[in-house]
Amino acid sequence: MTSRRRTLGDSALDYSRYADVAAVGDLRSAMQNAFDSAGLSLRAEHVESPGWVLTHAVVRVDDRSVIVWLTSGDRAFGLDFWTPGFQMARGLTADLHEAAAAISVFLKGARLRQLQEAWPFVSFSPYAEAFERGEAEAIAFQWVRLLDPPPRARHLHGLRDFLIAASTEPRLRELYVFTSHYDLGFRRSVPFGQSPVLAWVRPVGEGRYRIAGADRRHLETAGPAPAQESVALVLAAMDLGAPATQSSDGVRHDEGPHDEQGLEE
Repeated sequence: MTSRRRTLGDSALDYSRYADVAAVGDLRSAMQNAFDSAGLSLRAEHVESPGWVLTHAVVRVDDRSVIVWLTSGDRAFGLDFWTPGFQMARGLTADLHEAAAAISVFLKGARLRQLQEAWPFVSFSPYAEAFERGEAEAIAFQWVRLLDPPPRARHLHGLRDFLIAASTEPRLRELYVFTSHYDLGFRRSVPFGQSPVLAWVRPVGEGRYRIAGADRRHLETAGPAPAQESVALVLAAMDLGAPATQSSDGVRHDEGPHDEQGLEE
Protein backbone atom coordinates (compact mmCIF):
# COMPACT_ATOMS: atom_id res chain seq x y z
CA MET A 1 0.00 0.00 0.00
CA THR A 2 1.51 3.30 -1.07
CA SER A 3 -0.82 5.61 0.83
CA ARG A 4 -2.90 5.59 3.97
CA ARG A 5 -5.82 6.87 1.89
CA ARG A 6 -7.11 4.90 -1.07
CA THR A 7 -10.42 4.46 -2.84
CA LEU A 8 -12.88 1.79 -1.77
CA GLY A 9 -15.48 2.93 -4.25
CA ASP A 10 -15.68 6.35 -2.57
CA SER A 11 -12.91 8.93 -2.71
CA ALA A 12 -13.99 10.34 0.67
CA LEU A 13 -13.28 7.08 2.51
CA ASP A 14 -10.15 6.86 4.61
CA TYR A 15 -8.65 3.42 3.98
CA SER A 16 -6.74 3.45 7.25
CA ARG A 17 -9.99 3.45 9.24
CA TYR A 18 -11.13 0.25 7.53
CA ALA A 19 -7.98 -1.87 7.52
CA ASP A 20 -10.02 -5.04 8.21
CA VAL A 21 -12.16 -4.39 5.14
CA ALA A 22 -9.24 -3.42 2.92
CA ALA A 23 -7.33 -6.54 3.93
CA VAL A 24 -9.97 -8.78 2.37
CA GLY A 25 -10.83 -6.50 -0.55
CA ASP A 26 -14.40 -5.40 0.11
CA LEU A 27 -17.10 -5.05 2.76
CA ARG A 28 -18.97 -8.17 1.67
CA SER A 29 -15.94 -10.34 2.42
CA ALA A 30 -15.29 -8.61 5.75
CA MET A 31 -18.94 -9.00 6.72
CA GLN A 32 -18.86 -12.67 5.86
CA ASN A 33 -15.75 -13.14 7.99
CA ALA A 34 -17.57 -11.54 10.93
CA PHE A 35 -20.52 -13.91 10.48
CA ASP A 36 -18.26 -16.94 10.21
CA SER A 37 -16.18 -16.04 13.26
CA ALA A 38 -19.38 -15.63 15.31
CA GLY A 39 -20.79 -18.94 14.11
CA LEU A 40 -23.70 -17.25 12.35
CA SER A 41 -25.13 -19.05 9.33
CA LEU A 42 -25.72 -15.87 7.35
CA ARG A 43 -24.49 -15.00 3.88
CA ALA A 44 -23.32 -11.53 2.91
CA GLU A 45 -23.88 -10.59 -0.72
CA HIS A 46 -22.77 -7.81 -3.01
CA VAL A 47 -25.31 -5.07 -3.64
CA GLU A 48 -26.62 -4.71 -7.18
CA SER A 49 -25.11 -1.28 -7.86
CA PRO A 50 -21.64 -1.73 -9.40
CA GLY A 51 -20.44 1.53 -7.87
CA TRP A 52 -21.08 0.23 -4.35
CA VAL A 53 -19.68 -3.26 -4.74
CA LEU A 54 -16.64 -2.59 -2.53
CA THR A 55 -18.24 -0.40 0.11
CA HIS A 56 -21.71 -1.94 0.59
CA ALA A 57 -23.12 -5.38 1.32
CA VAL A 58 -26.58 -6.85 1.83
CA VAL A 59 -27.76 -9.75 3.97
CA ARG A 60 -31.17 -11.38 3.44
CA VAL A 61 -33.34 -13.93 5.21
CA ASP A 62 -36.88 -14.49 3.93
CA ASP A 63 -38.56 -11.09 3.60
CA ARG A 64 -36.08 -9.18 5.76
CA SER A 65 -32.79 -7.63 4.67
CA VAL A 66 -30.04 -5.41 6.01
CA ILE A 67 -27.84 -3.17 3.89
CA VAL A 68 -24.41 -2.48 5.42
CA TRP A 69 -22.18 0.35 4.22
CA LEU A 70 -18.98 2.18 5.04
CA THR A 71 -19.32 5.78 6.17
CA SER A 72 -16.84 8.57 5.46
CA GLY A 73 -15.15 10.43 8.29
CA ASP A 74 -14.71 8.46 11.49
CA ARG A 75 -14.92 4.68 11.19
CA ALA A 76 -18.54 3.56 11.30
CA PHE A 77 -20.60 0.87 9.64
CA GLY A 78 -24.07 2.04 8.64
CA LEU A 79 -26.92 -0.44 8.80
CA ASP A 80 -30.32 -0.07 7.13
CA PHE A 81 -32.90 -2.62 8.30
CA TRP A 82 -35.62 -3.41 5.75
CA THR A 83 -38.80 -5.34 5.22
CA PRO A 84 -40.15 -5.29 1.63
CA GLY A 85 -40.56 -1.68 0.55
CA PHE A 86 -40.16 -0.21 4.04
CA GLN A 87 -37.11 0.75 6.09
CA MET A 88 -37.71 -0.30 9.68
CA ALA A 89 -34.58 0.97 11.43
CA ARG A 90 -31.02 2.18 11.01
CA GLY A 91 -27.81 2.02 13.01
CA LEU A 92 -24.17 3.05 13.21
CA THR A 93 -21.37 1.15 14.91
CA ALA A 94 -17.59 1.10 14.61
CA ASP A 95 -17.48 -2.62 15.43
CA LEU A 96 -18.14 -5.00 12.55
CA HIS A 97 -18.85 -7.84 14.96
CA GLU A 98 -21.52 -5.76 16.70
CA ALA A 99 -22.99 -5.07 13.29
CA ALA A 100 -23.05 -8.80 12.53
CA ALA A 101 -24.81 -9.56 15.81
CA ALA A 102 -27.45 -6.86 15.28
CA ILE A 103 -28.08 -8.09 11.76
CA SER A 104 -28.60 -11.60 13.09
CA VAL A 105 -31.11 -10.42 15.71
CA PHE A 106 -33.17 -8.52 13.14
CA LEU A 107 -33.11 -11.29 10.54
CA LYS A 108 -34.36 -13.76 13.15
CA GLY A 109 -37.54 -11.70 13.36
CA ALA A 110 -36.96 -9.51 16.41
CA ARG A 111 -39.33 -6.61 16.93
CA LEU A 112 -37.90 -3.12 16.88
CA ARG A 113 -37.77 -2.59 20.62
CA GLN A 114 -36.13 -5.98 21.11
CA LEU A 115 -33.52 -5.08 18.51
CA GLN A 116 -32.79 -1.74 20.16
CA GLU A 117 -32.63 -3.25 23.65
CA ALA A 118 -30.05 -5.76 22.42
CA TRP A 119 -28.09 -3.20 20.38
CA PRO A 120 -28.70 0.42 21.47
CA PHE A 121 -26.88 1.86 18.45
CA VAL A 122 -30.00 0.94 16.42
CA SER A 123 -32.68 3.61 16.12
CA PHE A 124 -36.19 3.67 14.66
CA SER A 125 -39.05 6.14 14.33
CA PRO A 126 -42.52 6.08 15.91
CA TYR A 127 -43.81 5.73 12.35
CA ALA A 128 -41.82 2.52 11.83
CA GLU A 129 -43.13 1.20 15.13
CA ALA A 130 -46.68 2.00 14.01
CA PHE A 131 -46.05 0.09 10.77
CA GLU A 132 -44.77 -2.85 12.79
CA ARG A 133 -48.18 -2.99 14.51
CA GLY A 134 -49.94 -3.07 11.14
CA GLU A 135 -50.57 -1.05 8.01
CA ALA A 136 -53.78 0.49 9.37
CA GLU A 137 -51.80 1.92 12.29
CA ALA A 138 -49.13 3.30 9.95
CA ILE A 139 -51.75 4.92 7.71
CA ALA A 140 -53.44 6.57 10.70
CA PHE A 141 -50.06 7.77 11.99
CA GLN A 142 -49.18 9.19 8.59
CA TRP A 143 -52.41 11.17 8.35
CA VAL A 144 -51.89 12.67 11.80
CA ARG A 145 -48.41 13.90 11.05
CA LEU A 146 -49.28 15.23 7.60
CA LEU A 147 -52.11 17.24 9.14
CA ASP A 148 -49.77 18.64 11.78
CA PRO A 149 -46.33 18.75 10.13
CA PRO A 150 -43.19 20.31 11.58
CA PRO A 151 -42.16 23.73 10.22
CA ARG A 152 -39.34 22.16 8.19
CA ALA A 153 -41.85 20.24 6.03
CA ARG A 154 -42.23 23.09 3.55
CA HIS A 155 -43.39 20.74 0.80
CA LEU A 156 -46.64 20.29 2.74
CA HIS A 157 -47.57 23.95 3.13
CA GLY A 158 -49.42 24.18 -0.17
CA LEU A 159 -51.28 20.93 0.52
CA ARG A 160 -52.74 21.92 3.87
CA ASP A 161 -56.23 22.97 2.72
CA PHE A 162 -56.60 19.83 0.65
CA LEU A 163 -55.37 17.56 3.45
CA ILE A 164 -57.85 19.07 5.91
CA ALA A 165 -60.71 18.55 3.47
CA ALA A 166 -59.57 15.04 2.51
CA SER A 167 -59.19 13.97 6.14
CA THR A 168 -62.97 14.08 6.58
CA GLU A 169 -63.55 11.66 3.69
CA PRO A 170 -63.49 8.05 5.01
CA ARG A 171 -62.52 6.55 1.65
CA LEU A 172 -59.40 8.69 1.53
CA ARG A 173 -58.58 8.45 5.22
CA GLU A 174 -58.14 4.68 4.89
CA LEU A 175 -55.54 5.10 2.14
CA TYR A 176 -51.82 5.65 2.53
CA VAL A 177 -50.98 9.22 1.54
CA PHE A 178 -47.45 10.27 0.63
CA THR A 179 -45.54 13.12 -1.01
CA SER A 180 -43.39 13.06 -4.11
CA HIS A 181 -41.69 16.43 -4.38
CA TYR A 182 -44.64 18.83 -4.02
CA ASP A 183 -47.30 16.38 -5.24
CA LEU A 184 -49.47 14.19 -3.02
CA GLY A 185 -50.30 10.60 -3.88
CA PHE A 186 -52.74 7.97 -2.62
CA ARG A 187 -52.30 4.21 -2.63
CA ARG A 188 -53.63 1.27 -0.61
CA SER A 189 -50.41 -0.23 0.77
CA VAL A 190 -47.79 1.51 2.87
CA PRO A 191 -44.66 -0.21 1.48
CA PHE A 192 -43.29 1.22 -1.74
CA GLY A 193 -44.02 -0.82 -4.85
CA GLN A 194 -46.74 -3.09 -3.43
CA SER A 195 -49.79 -1.28 -4.79
CA PRO A 196 -50.33 1.23 -7.59
CA VAL A 197 -50.99 4.90 -7.06
CA LEU A 198 -54.71 5.67 -7.28
CA ALA A 199 -54.64 9.46 -7.60
CA TRP A 200 -52.36 12.50 -7.55
CA VAL A 201 -52.82 16.02 -6.19
CA ARG A 202 -50.69 19.04 -7.08
CA PRO A 203 -51.02 22.41 -5.31
CA VAL A 204 -50.98 25.42 -7.63
CA GLY A 205 -51.41 28.16 -5.04
CA GLU A 206 -54.25 30.09 -3.39
CA GLY A 207 -55.83 26.89 -2.06
CA ARG A 208 -56.34 25.36 -5.51
CA TYR A 209 -55.19 21.99 -6.83
CA ARG A 210 -54.78 19.95 -9.98
CA ILE A 211 -56.04 16.36 -9.79
CA ALA A 212 -55.07 13.27 -11.80
CA GLY A 213 -55.74 9.57 -11.56
CA ALA A 214 -53.00 6.96 -11.74
CA ASP A 215 -51.21 8.71 -14.63
CA ARG A 216 -49.31 11.58 -13.06
CA ARG A 217 -48.73 13.30 -16.40
CA HIS A 218 -52.39 14.40 -16.40
CA LEU A 219 -51.51 16.87 -13.65
CA GLU A 220 -49.99 19.03 -16.36
CA THR A 221 -53.32 19.57 -18.12
CA ALA A 222 -55.93 19.30 -15.35
CA GLY A 223 -57.81 22.46 -14.46
CA PRO A 224 -57.31 23.73 -10.89
CA ALA A 225 -60.10 23.44 -8.31
CA PRO A 226 -60.56 24.45 -4.65
CA ALA A 227 -59.89 21.95 -1.87
CA GLN A 228 -63.37 20.50 -1.31
CA GLU A 229 -64.03 20.12 -5.02
CA SER A 230 -60.60 18.56 -5.41
CA VAL A 231 -61.54 15.87 -2.89
CA ALA A 232 -64.55 14.98 -5.04
CA LEU A 233 -62.32 14.90 -8.12
CA VAL A 234 -59.91 12.49 -6.40
CA LEU A 235 -62.80 10.17 -5.55
CA ALA A 236 -64.04 10.36 -9.14
CA ALA A 237 -60.56 9.54 -10.46
CA MET A 238 -60.38 6.54 -8.16
CA ASP A 239 -63.81 5.34 -9.27
CA LEU A 240 -62.78 5.67 -12.88
CA GLY A 241 -59.80 3.49 -12.05
CA ALA A 242 -57.86 4.20 -15.22
CA PRO A 243 -54.68 2.10 -15.22
CA ALA A 244 -51.33 3.81 -15.37
CA THR A 245 -50.17 4.29 -18.93
CA GLN A 246 -46.80 3.42 -20.34
CA SER A 247 -45.10 5.81 -22.69
CA SER A 248 -43.16 4.96 -25.80
CA ASP A 249 -39.96 5.01 -23.75
CA GLY A 250 -41.29 2.12 -21.64
CA VAL A 251 -41.56 4.17 -18.45
CA ARG A 252 -44.58 3.97 -16.16
CA HIS A 253 -45.91 7.36 -15.14
CA ASP A 254 -47.91 6.46 -12.04
CA GLU A 255 -45.03 6.78 -9.58
CA GLY A 256 -41.92 8.85 -9.04
CA PRO A 257 -39.35 9.61 -6.34
CA HIS A 258 -41.13 9.65 -3.00
CA ASP A 259 -40.54 10.97 0.49
CA GLU A 260 -41.41 7.39 1.35
CA GLN A 261 -41.24 7.65 5.09
CA GLY A 262 -43.58 10.59 4.84
CA LEU A 263 -41.70 13.66 6.07
CA GLU A 264 -38.26 13.17 4.50
CA GLU A 265 -36.97 11.24 7.47
